[in-house]
Amino acid sequence: MTPRRVAFLLPHFRPGGAERVVLNWIAALDRDRFEPVLMLGRVDGAFLDLLPRETQVVAIGGDRALSRPWRIARRLREHGIDVAYSATSAMNLALLAAPTRTPRIVSEHTPPAAFLAEAKWPLLRGTATRLLRRRASAVAVPTRAIAAEIAGARVRVVRNPVLAAVPAPLPAFDPATRHLVAAGRLVPAKGFDTLIDAAARLAAAGERFMLAIHGDGPERAALERQIARAGLSGTVTLAGHTPDLAPVLAHAALLVSSSRREGFGNVLIEAMAVGTPVLATRAGGPETFIEHDRNGFLVEPGDAAALAATIASLLHDAARRARVRAAARDTAARYTVAASTDEFTALLDAVLARSRPTSGSRAT
Repeated sequence: MTPRRVAFLLPHFRPGGAERVVLNWIAALDRDRFEPVLMLGRVDGAFLDLLPRETQVVAIGGDRALSRPWRIARRLREHGIDVAYSATSAMNLALLAAPTRTPRIVSEHTPPAAFLAEAKWPLLRGTATRLLRRRASAVAVPTRAIAAEIAGARVRVVRNPVLAAVPAPLPAFDPATRHLVAAGRLVPAKGFDTLIDAAARLAAAGERFMLAIHGDGPERAALERQIARAGLSGTVTLAGHTPDLAPVLAHAALLVSSSRREGFGNVLIEAMAVGTPVLATRAGGPETFIEHDRNGFLVEPGDAAALAATIASLLHDAARRARVRAAARDTAARYTVAASTDEFTALLDAVLARSRPTSGSRAT
């Protein structure tokens, strides 16, 4: 049987959670059954260098959002796509609006209510999403919490593909380290401004620590100014994109996630896998797999004082940090690439089984 062609649609391929999910699935899909094709609004991003060499990359092209659905339909037809998967709100809407009979799987990586609370034209976007979602063959989400917010759609929970393998035995624990790590795209939703405010409070209280924030994005200049104004230039650093975070995480006292909204949080799983205690905000996703004081720690989002107080408490209580490590590793072990790819493959099979072949299908 000819492999079925699966298109993955994204605005770009710069480092990010949704992009990492697609990258891992593309690498892991059974090539005897599926042929992945990456379709990008802009052929741009560091993750392009990590793609398997045989992966076809297609430019959707054009800058006008209103014409994107027609360009997508044309690309799906030209490349004989059997099923299409999209991520991000804008690309989901464009794919669903496309005049095509190709089966479509859209994904939601953020709780819809939290996203719409910060989106432009929330009423219009929310209405368009609900109406167009009826065209989706399936809606893939990483957690049951997000699934519960989406009514009237074929919702399927597919865990994120985070770890290449089941975590190794835990490394030795260093109770003395006071190095804090954060990671993510430098955008308002990640709440790094709140984390820097918390760092300023820690410094004012005389706490000894270092904080490195890994990632890039449009808020970099604003965060650099905030660090300078707070007098934290020697204490807080913006480390840029780091291709392999595992060694950095393994030597940290805490991985801190300060997000205002977070659909899941892949880096939290990466930290838990190497034995680094995680402190995260209750931002939608982290609390679906973190139980406070059992396998990690939770605080409310947007509260710099509470975040600073919790960080200080944990830095002074190494035994409390050490107690969560084994349970955290067990949690992380559920999020392997293999387990996720099995679930995604089952979703592809279900969608293809109930759809009639498209005009561009190459299946035999």
